[in-house]
Amino acid sequence: MYSDESDITLVERYVDAELDDVGMQEVSSRLETDEPFKALVDREQLLIQVIRYQGHHDKLQYLKRMERHLLHNVHRASPSSLRPWHYQVAAAVALIIAIAWLSVPEDPNKLFRAYFKPYPNAFEPGVRSLHEGTQRRQALQAYELGDYETAVGGLQQSYNDHPEPGLLLLLGNANLTLGHVQEAEENFILLIKNYDDLDLQAKWYLSLCYLKNGDLERAKNMLKELGETEISYASKAKELFEKVN
Repeated sequence: MYSDESDITLVERYVDAELDDVGMQEVSSRLETDEPFKALVDREQLLIQVIRYQGHHDKLQYLKRMERHLLHNVHRASPSSLRPWHYQVAAAVALIIAIAWLSVPEDPNKLFRAYFKPYPNAFEPGVRSLHEGTQRRQALQAYELGDYETAVGGLQQSYNDHPEPGLLLLLGNANLTLGHVQEAEENFILLIKNYDDLDLQAKWYLSLCYLKNGDLERAKNMLKELGETEISYASKAKELFEKVN
């Protein structure tokens, strides 16, 4: 039995998507070289799957009992007394059970990690530096370099001074990257309400905020809306909707 408490804590934070970039890099590196550690990760992920599937257990058991009852009656009856719908109902129940197993949604945190990529910096500090204030330029540069802690403060102040949807979108992404999901939600909702530019991109990242928080209904509603648009995120939104649904 694996007994390193620090590793167990690390793995729990990994499967809960609570690690920063440094922690993720450590886990990724050890997964390639440390077999006991990899086994620990596999065990924890399996445990999550078991817990998730357990939530569907009662419904599945009810369907199985119904299937057994129907099939028992079909087998006991004489061929002459059976009607086509007997077989059809039994087959339908078996199909429902199969669909129920197949339609269990994937783990929201795992999906979040798979689909979240910070929005690229659309403002090039090197090109526009002559026209931008020092604080704004430094904030954009910090975002581009992945220093999101520094970027958040600078982007917030820059937005307060000169509100723009692009700054708000980057601010939301920086907050989401840092795990500040509530702040990110507020950024994206403000952008959607107040601007026409970049609002669809904001909806994509807002759906990921909902996913991260486990609010699957709002995530699905947002993804469904995006899937019906013509934007580049439409195909991703449809794909993610199917996995969450």
